[in-house]
Amino acid sequence: MKLFCVYISILLFLLISSCSTKKNTFVSRTYHNLTSHYNAYFNGNESYKQAIKRINANPSDDYSLILNVMAILNDEAVKQASADMERAKDKAAIVIKKHSITVRPKAKSNMTPRQKAFRNRTEFCEWVDDSWLLHGKANFVNHDWYAAEEDFEYIIKEYTWSSIKYEASIWLALTYIQLTKYEDAKALLDRVDGDKDFPKKYRKFLNQTYAQLFIKQQNFTQAISKLTTAIKFTRKRQEKARSFYILAQLYQYNKQLSKATENYTQAIKYSNRYEMTFNAQINRATCFEGGNADMIRKELFKMLKDDKNLDYSDQIYYAIANLYYKENNTSEALMYYKKSIENTKSNNHQKAISYMSVGDIYLNMKDYVKAQAYFDSSLTLMDNNYPEYKRVKSLANNLNTLADNLIIIQTEDSLQRLAKMSEKDRNKIIDDIIQRLIDEEKRKQEEEQKQANNMLFMNQQSLNPLANQTSGGKWYFYNPSTLAMGMAEFKRKWGNRKLEDDWRRKNKAVVLTANAEDTTQTQSGNQQVALNPKQREYYLVNLPLTDSLMQASNKKLEDAYFKSGEAAMNQLNDYDLAIKQFTTLIERFPNTSYKLLTYYDLYRLHNILQQTSQVESYKNKIINEFPDSKFAQMLSNPNYLKDEEEKTMKIKTLYEEAFDSFKDNDFKTVFHHYRTADSLYKDTPIFLKFKLLKAMTDGKLGKINDYKNQLSEIIEKYPGTSEKQHAEFLLASLNNFDPNYLASLSQNNIKQQSINKNNSNTVQNTPNNNQTEENKEEAEDTFYSYDENANYQFIILLDKNADINRLKYNLFGYNIDYFSMFDFQILNGIWNDKYYYIKVFPYKNFKEAVKYYKHVSKNQDIVFKNIHEKHYQYFVISDDNYTKLQSTGEIERYQKFFKRKFLKKKQQ
Repeated sequence: MKLFCVYISILLFLLISSCSTKKNTFVSRTYHNLTSHYNAYFNGNESYKQAIKRINANPSDDYSLILNVMAILNDEAVKQASADMERAKDKAAIVIKKHSITVRPKAKSNMTPRQKAFRNRTEFCEWVDDSWLLHGKANFVNHDWYAAEEDFEYIIKEYTWSSIKYEASIWLALTYIQLTKYEDAKALLDRVDGDKDFPKKYRKFLNQTYAQLFIKQQNFTQAISKLTTAIKFTRKRQEKARSFYILAQLYQYNKQLSKATENYTQAIKYSNRYEMTFNAQINRATCFEGGNADMIRKELFKMLKDDKNLDYSDQIYYAIANLYYKENNTSEALMYYKKSIENTKSNNHQKAISYMSVGDIYLNMKDYVKAQAYFDSSLTLMDNNYPEYKRVKSLANNLNTLADNLIIIQTEDSLQRLAKMSEKDRNKIIDDIIQRLIDEEKRKQEEEQKQANNMLFMNQQSLNPLANQTSGGKWYFYNPSTLAMGMAEFKRKWGNRKLEDDWRRKNKAVVLTANAEDTTQTQSGNQQVALNPKQREYYLVNLPLTDSLMQASNKKLEDAYFKSGEAAMNQLNDYDLAIKQFTTLIERFPNTSYKLLTYYDLYRLHNILQQTSQVESYKNKIINEFPDSKFAQMLSNPNYLKDEEEKTMKIKTLYEEAFDSFKDNDFKTVFHHYRTADSLYKDTPIFLKFKLLKAMTDGKLGKINDYKNQLSEIIEKYPGTSEKQHAEFLLASLNNFDPNYLASLSQNNIKQQSINKNNSNTVQNTPNNNQTEENKEEAEDTFYSYDENANYQFIILLDKNADINRLKYNLFGYNIDYFSMFDFQILNGIWNDKYYYIKVFPYKNFKEAVKYYKHVSKNQDIVFKNIHEKHYQYFVISDDNYTKLQSTGEIERYQKFFKRKFLKKKQQ
């Protein structure tokens, strides 16, 4: 018996010692393989699989966007799995810590290649590498991307001998995608895909990951190819349904609507989730191109009657509207798009695209006022990641000026018609408006009372907080049932509103009145008179019943016609409307201050439309009615700009000679050059410099009265110029009898300033012997203003021989790549007969605008790719300076001002 106990003890000792990870024997390997697999790893893997099953059953997909290829990529979906993933990680860590065998087995003589390869491994427990993979996958599902990245990279590095490296590589590529390391992901996937030993069992996962990468890069054609391949390796029905649904979305984005329809049908066939089936049905109707629309429409109306779809009625109405729109039945399409808007409860995305669709219809109908209102409402609800966001924002902004001025025209015309009526007729119209208002209020009160009675009948106790309180219930604001009903009623009336000041207001929500007479908006600075809209006086407030008020109303109309024409021409390229507005302006207000500009705009518009007779007509009007204008000279003389440049160079040379003579006390030459300038160049900006120089020459010669008179004339006749400021300084010095004053003139300390060939600079002379370069620069061209608080825009002037569409394409891509966080708009139009313009805006301040300018300067090869440098020039300019530049057309003059005032100051 004792001997038996000894044997048992020895056997147990040998068994226990063989279980140590410090030894690598067949027994120890077998023990750790069994215990790790069927204990810790099994339990951890089961937790992982159960969590994945729950995520796939409830993926929390956003069907307004292209779905992720795998549900584990959805942030909301994985929240339900965090506890299970932590358990999986813990179990995997136990295997790694307690069962890892890294000691090599003893070498044997005459080992086979297979035995040698086995002995050279870094791990001898079969489930440690699987546990590392499980640990990495759990980190990935928890969206701990960096921890997952470390796990997968470790597996690839340490387990080169195991086929698990292929699966880890695909997981690592998927992690790179989430970290936006797209190039790294692509390189890794390509390397794995090109490996001749790549296992077939990972083909589905590989192609799914490829598809996810291409979707993120918006390379939908490649994504379609890879996802189609992945489906061939897919067996589970719901996984197939998801892939078919994503394929359909990709085809839809690629405008391959028939293919999209086929794949939505496949998604409906395989899906067992109602939400996916519903969205597939809706999108399939949206992709309808032709055929039996009645059958699809019948199916959609049937869906409306299903109680399960009550919360989705907005999407169904939208799909019905799309069917009508594709059949060119815009009236029915409008009706159902608006029904979609009315029935939206919490789906702001759907409401936004329904607003957008209505806006598009009104835009095509050229009803710009309604279009602007709907685009603006769409913009308030649309997520800025939505593909149509930039287009909607651009349209809302571009239409804003046009719509505002069209409303002014409509309003002022209506007010003037009322004002010109007899008092009896006017009162009759006003009384009719008041009666309609009373009838509408009565109808609304009856409807609200009916709804209140229905709610009271359905839940009497919930709507009676006092009754609830006395019967042991909760007070109104603590009663969940009452609060829920109140919230539902609030949303029905107001929609989803943020809790903030002025929550009732929306930015130009769609409120379109049938009659402009209902609008009471005052343009004056006076406070709006609080009147009762049920009284006649309310409607008489804005009527232009006196001559002065009628004159003010006409001025509003005159401005509105010109501004609406400019907006139609430059922002919408609606040349017919622009011609109509400009022509009406001239007809109604023949003496308008905009006459010359309007003539020139009409000349340009008819030139674009190649309407030769009208071009000649407006050309002659400009030349005959405004012969001294730059427009007339430019149209009558093809060499006008060249002649002006030569003229500028001549007067520049003449002034430099006069100034040198002044310094040399050669006053005879100064007077001679002054008389020449007075005879030939009196209409040029630089002639003012001659006047100041002549005055200072008289001062040097002691002609004090002439000197004072000339300075006074400059001060009076040339306000806003640096010459005027300098003349004031000189006159003040003379009046105060500064002893240095006359000496400064005779000591020849006046500094010459550079004069550019566009007459942009001015001469500033001070008695200060220590005048600095900065003072000289400050004395230069003051025609343009330097205001850091102004609104700025980046302007490109492009030669008409260049490809403007290519440049716009380059700019859009450039802004997306380098300024994706900025909501820049890009507008273009015609600058003059030689140039197009492209403007980029808005900027927060001038520093941001100059920063954009410098960034473009460093990347001209990107922005101006395939465009020769002689065909473009660019700069930053304020709104005020932009107007001045348009009036003068002196581009080089502004370029020098910009580089001196902005770029040099930035460098300092």
